[in-house]
Amino acid sequence: MKPKGIKWKLFVFAIVGLLVLILAACEGKDKSTTEASKSDDDVIKLVVNSWFSSDADVPNNVWKPWEKYVEEKTEGRVEVTVHYNGSLAASNEVLEGVKSGLFDVGDTIALYYEDSQLFPLTVGELPFAAGGDPDKAAKIMQEFSAEYLDEIWDGVVKVGVGSPPPNHAFSTKPIESLDYMKGKTARASTELEALFVKSMGGIPTQVSFEELYNSLDKGIIETFFTTQDVFAAMQLADVAPYFLEQPVKIAVGTALMNEDFFNSLPKDLQTLFDEDINPKWQELYKENARKVMERNVEVVKMAEDAGGGVTKFSDKELLEFQRFAVPVWEQWVKNANEKGYPGDEMLERYIEISREHGVDLEFLK
Repeated sequence: MKPKGIKWKLFVFAIVGLLVLILAACEGKDKSTTEASKSDDDVIKLVVNSWFSSDADVPNNVWKPWEKYVEEKTEGRVEVTVHYNGSLAASNEVLEGVKSGLFDVGDTIALYYEDSQLFPLTVGELPFAAGGDPDKAAKIMQEFSAEYLDEIWDGVVKVGVGSPPPNHAFSTKPIESLDYMKGKTARASTELEALFVKSMGGIPTQVSFEELYNSLDKGIIETFFTTQDVFAAMQLADVAPYFLEQPVKIAVGTALMNEDFFNSLPKDLQTLFDEDINPKWQELYKENARKVMERNVEVVKMAEDAGGGVTKFSDKELLEFQRFAVPVWEQWVKNANEKGYPGDEMLERYIEISREHGVDLEFLK
């Protein structure tokens, strides 16, 4: 029989040992939680603002695949969150939103930035630029913009430059001749577009994109320019079932990244974005235009089913029609000069690059 003192000591040792085990277990648990938090903190959050609705072509064909691509290529080190419907910034607020760090990446079109550092890109949006070919337009603008890197991308990082499907001329009445717009009201969203409308004898009228259908239905406007996919999505064949087969103009799309965000990335990720991830965005943007344009035959059917039709000008007629755009190109040069750019030199270079890519802007001769 053990003495009571020994029993008491064994009891105390047992209690102390149990406490040590409990503390060790808690420490291990806390350490594990801390490591998990640290791991979570190491994931870089990349926030994107897109002015398109989540079910539109650009999100489905560009942003969603790019989001997946980024996360796969970085092996989960970068996590992308895309905010749609311009929830963080409208299409004309993207440049400011990116530069201020409100979000890390945003997409927009040059149309909204005639009075900003993106101005050089707007030459690609002039009537009949690039022959209305998205693939050629993208290549021309990528080469042209590379010569104005310091001006265009000041304070931001270029993710990519490309072009969506081209704009066509649509009308509530048949397009039977070159002067189809004479005396008609036409939607004009910029001063240069208004000048183009005036050159064709039309009456420039400001109408918001959201009011396009109602404005056509009520006779506020009689003709307008837009892409065939927008024409189909908004069911505009109901109110304007006539259109011109040859493209009239094309937009220049771009995506921008916050410079501080890019510089904060580890060097290997900076290289990955430069050489792989950002070029992938350009590739997806190009592919989006191709996919959308594959549905053009459906648009023709929509117009015909609505009692309308498609007009195609002869080569001679088209050249004459394109000459309506000359005053617009001349005004762009004047605008460039007023902004301190060498406007004549820029236009000459754009024409030269266009020619190298198989686009001869004959109407400017």
